[in-house]
Amino acid sequence: MTTGQGNPVGLISNPASGHNRDQFDRIRARIERCPAIHHIVTHSPADIRGALSSLAARGIAVLAINGGDGTSSAILGDLLDGGLFQETPLIALLPGGTANMNAGDIGIRGSLARATERFCRWCEGPRETRGKLARRPLLRVSCRTEQTVHYGMFLGAGAIIQGTEYAHREIHARGLRDDFSLALGTLRTVWGVWRDDPAFNRHVAVDIALDGAGATRHDTLILAVSTLQRLAFGMRPFWGSGPGPIRVTLIEQHCTRFARTFGSILRGRANRHATPEAGYRSHNTHRVCLSLDGKLNLDGEILTPGGAVDISASRALEFLRL
Repeated sequence: MTTGQGNPVGLISNPASGHNRDQFDRIRARIERCPAIHHIVTHSPADIRGALSSLAARGIAVLAINGGDGTSSAILGDLLDGGLFQETPLIALLPGGTANMNAGDIGIRGSLARATERFCRWCEGPRETRGKLARRPLLRVSCRTEQTVHYGMFLGAGAIIQGTEYAHREIHARGLRDDFSLALGTLRTVWGVWRDDPAFNRHVAVDIALDGAGATRHDTLILAVSTLQRLAFGMRPFWGSGPGPIRVTLIEQHCTRFARTFGSILRGRANRHATPEAGYRSHNTHRVCLSLDGKLNLDGEILTPGGAVDISASRALEFLRL
């Protein structure tokens, strides 16, 4: 099975994203040697709509994004809401950012240079897609105190916020990126929680309602919400059942046997201690309503909702995995 052979491929780059900051000239040169690709470089979110309009007018069958998780979510959100394409293109995510969690699950894996080379060769060939496609929706996040709708594929709260701030300050500032940087940040956060370090062990009260049920309050240590199956460095912290495309895991402040149980959760094999009675909850759902006095991390962007937050799933998009 192939897709869009003969049709142009669109590629939008954000040169300010993590890996692009020190590799973009080389990456751009390789892209421009591929005649099938129409490449547009953006310099701010305001450029996204114009870039998508230009690519829609060219009738592209494939839309590639060279940037980080925040860049890809901003572009895909505009794609979903903009109504610019008669037929939604196949999406290809290149790991041009700092964390690249989305590309690691449903995109072009490997270093940015290798991923770009593989993608260009795919564009130049018959564009075989058999066994290389994945369907995922995005999280559609609406804060009731503002009119803007945000999109992303991972949302976190609680100790995830402290871990994010530590990673930006101590890890990414030293030039470390991708799974290695996220692994370091996660390990430092877990160590801080286990040792009850106040810099990391900052729980937050969260009122949460799933699929229209009544809200329940939890003294929350970690909240993770995602439409991805695999998070950074192979983490699979969701073990809930049910048909919903949104996966939710909540770990309460006074959970028991934290270190051993959390380790099993990260491996995707939650042990027998990961129960609601012990402070560990995981569900699949179609809709989440949150209320908290704290921050949210949506694909690396920090939101301060200041009130209720509604999370639903967008329509599913099709992604190319190479």
